[in-house]
Amino acid sequence: MMAREIAVPLAVWAIAAIVMIGPVIARRGRAPEFVTTLTLCVLLAASALTGSGPLAYGLFALVTIWQAWQARVAGVAAVATFGLSALATAGAALALQSNAAVPTFLLSVLAVALRAGLMPIHVGVAALCDRAPFRQVEQLGATVILVFIHARFADDIPFAHEWAPFIVAYGALFTLVPGLMSLVQPNLRGFYRTATAMHGGMLVAGLGASGLGHSAAAIMVIITTAVALGGLGLMVDALEARAGTVRLAGSGGRVQAFPRLAVGFALFGAAGVAMPGTAGFIADDLLLHALWGESVAATVMIIAGSAALAIGTLRAYAAAFLGPARPSPAPDLHRRERVMTVTLLVLLITLGLVPGLLLTPADALLGAELGW
Repeated sequence: MMAREIAVPLAVWAIAAIVMIGPVIARRGRAPEFVTTLTLCVLLAASALTGSGPLAYGLFALVTIWQAWQARVAGVAAVATFGLSALATAGAALALQSNAAVPTFLLSVLAVALRAGLMPIHVGVAALCDRAPFRQVEQLGATVILVFIHARFADDIPFAHEWAPFIVAYGALFTLVPGLMSLVQPNLRGFYRTATAMHGGMLVAGLGASGLGHSAAAIMVIITTAVALGGLGLMVDALEARAGTVRLAGSGGRVQAFPRLAVGFALFGAAGVAMPGTAGFIADDLLLHALWGESVAATVMIIAGSAALAIGTLRAYAAAFLGPARPSPAPDLHRRERVMTVTLLVLLITLGLVPGLLLTPADALLGAELGW
């Protein structure tokens, strides 16, 4: 048991840390940026490894406060969103310390929903996707730890089970809506914004499933969201740094100029819509199996939302990369970007082919702690 208590949080933290540090490496960040990111990763490690729920939430609140400050590059809405998430996380810490289980659960769900970009409280995350996708990638990495903390400390109450159908239904609805919206976005940032909102809905549905005893589904959904959308965010940032604003009208013709970037975009996009052999397929499979017996309607909405996003992803790829060749003086992915692209893809494929490496011990740990 002691080995699981260390190994599982450490594995979850390692995935989160890789995603968080990815933008700093890919963007050739300066030394102060590395120091800041590593400091946040240390706080997240302590948050994941501690056996004290109040301390875990309290440490995560500190991380969120700093990320709220970093979000100022995207405007007031982003700062306010992460500020509210920090307050909700700190409130969950205080409520858990006071043995107030229901407020802990509600504040924890709110904190996750704000960070996930769930509609209609998605304005801050939407601003990051539009103006600073590299910051969005960093905060997605941190959110992995918050979902793990939620599954570990906030779900062991009857209230979570009783309210699970409502949470699942709401998350499913706002998986479908942004999935459909992804079909009509005029530019690449808009596509990334709606893809993020769609996964936010799926994640909240996963929180509902976690309240029903399916914590593995929630853990796998947030890992897929962080790694696949994190990688996609890096590709969007890299492409627009080279080509400017990419409009999804006509043909882009950039695949010959940026072949590695095109492959990375395609694979991350496919993983985000459950391509077999990737973590996205496992996440969808776990979530749909968890929800089928609880709500057929919610299951169908999530399937429809994923299918719509898959079409939206194909549309975005075709508009950005296919068509008559468009030469560019800008280089393809540089070495640091390639390193992060390969690292994130290896994570997605490893968890897609052998998910038991993480999920079996995680299920055993959380099941033991929650008394299933």
